[in-house]
Amino acid sequence: MDEVIKRDEISEITLKLRDCKYHLQRGNIFSCLVAFRDALEKMLSTRMIPSDEKELRSEINAFQQQLAASRIFREVYGPVTFRDDDLKTSLAFMKQLIDLKEEETRALLEERQSQRVGKEGEETEGYDLITQAKVLIERGNYSEAAELLKGNEEAAYLLAEEYNTSGIQLRKERRFNDAANEFRKALAIKGRDEHLYYNLARVYIDQGNWPLAATTIVEGLKINPHFAEGQTLLKYIRETGKIEE
Repeated sequence: MDEVIKRDEISEITLKLRDCKYHLQRGNIFSCLVAFRDALEKMLSTRMIPSDEKELRSEINAFQQQLAASRIFREVYGPVTFRDDDLKTSLAFMKQLIDLKEEETRALLEERQSQRVGKEGEETEGYDLITQAKVLIERGNYSEAAELLKGNEEAAYLLAEEYNTSGIQLRKERRFNDAANEFRKALAIKGRDEHLYYNLARVYIDQGNWPLAATTIVEGLKINPHFAEGQTLLKYIRETGKIEE
């Protein structure tokens, strides 16, 4: 049986490309690369009709040229030439740049970590930014932690991913309360991520809290109304949990 063409997934790619342009305009180059990586991965894994594929490839080619010509990209990564329609190469390159940036960020944080304890155990000015945010979060000061990381998107990304990964593992271990707490911490840092709402909603389902699961995934769909997995989950919640629309 032929794979069904899902036009909502095509819309999701278009939205990802809009995110790329938005982040590039604001100078958030790391977030731009992450969004572009996601768009390319979705593009390569989605079955679509030739006309849609042609249009999307044209949009991707145009964005690649815009990215390569942008001042901030050239300042960070130097001159780069993208080849039109070579999506696999572009995807591999985006992953390479993202991995490089994460490695640089981790190295910087490790360097700061090694300097954080000074004479007589006092904390120095090199105190780890992520550690500071973690302390605030553990104290329940989520908004302060988010504000602290506002100017460092790489650190915010790494910390949110750390909490998300921890939440996924805790859910596998059926430690649902702990998993929910980790996902909420991730959302405090990275609140505009529909996938985090999706993960949290699934934990509430595990706990049998259908109303809260519905409310949570609806929040995720407000961020991305074309989020296919979120739409499917909401339908399941309403049908299985007998939640009214």
